[in-house]
Amino acid sequence: MFDSLFARRRIKQTPYDPKIEEPVLRIGICTGEKVAGFSNLRNGHFREVMLITSDKELDEFCRRYDVDRKSIKEITAG
Repeated sequence: MFDSLFARRRIKQTPYDPKIEEPVLRIGICTGEKVAGFSNLRNGHFREVMLITSDKELDEFCRRYDVDRKSIKEITAG
């Protein structure tokens, strides 16, 4: 039973390759909603990873994907 409780909380994580993708924080113009993810360096395709509603969640994104906060590129989406 204990394992089943934590099995639901496990988050499927897809690693990223810094040679192919860069960390990005996409910020909505109208709502200010922030979404962390990765942008493909070749074609610019954005891969959404998680919604960011607090600094704590941004820290979690950085920890989970081993990303330095200073290296995250901010882009606006509209």
